[in-house]
Amino acid sequence: MSETNPPVSTGSGDEGKTTLLGGGQLAKDDERIALLGDIDEVSASLGMARAEAQDGEISELLLELQQLLYRIMGDLGMPEEQNAVGSDDLNRIDEALENWRERTEIPNEFVVPGESKVGALLDFARSVVRRVERGMVAAGLAQDHPEALQITNRLSDLLFVAARNADGKVTHSRG
Repeated sequence: MSETNPPVSTGSGDEGKTTLLGGGQLAKDDERIALLGDIDEVSASLGMARAEAQDGEISELLLELQQLLYRIMGDLGMPEEQNAVGSDDLNRIDEALENWRERTEIPNEFVVPGESKVGALLDFARSVVRRVERGMVAAGLAQDHPEALQITNRLSDLLFVAARNADGKVTHSRG
């Protein structure tokens, strides 16, 4: 193995435990570990949407959101450290939500996902974000990570609007 190519597998999780970045170990079925996996799934979903996006502005937004999700994962994975995610991140999400909402036609009824590939991928990511939000509350992490919870709540709204933007003006799949 090359010195520039780090190991991928250490075997340290073979006994059903995983090591947190900030130290300590948790069982792989711990709520915190499940939550980190759900956030990773959101990031991967956004990566699929970004890979399909033809619009550079959406791609840029999605990359920024993926980077934010990594910081949230760091906060949740290092409970003894000061949160890296804060009010500036929440303000950025609020600004992005308003910016995208102003130039996107939002239907007044439920939308069935699938009008466009990117829109459907964003709707899938949005549904996983909702799971993350529920998981944060269920795991009792809302008090220690209030901005992360608020960001997660707003992120699902932002992804809904971005999906409608990706779908275009005409949405035939109404609920």
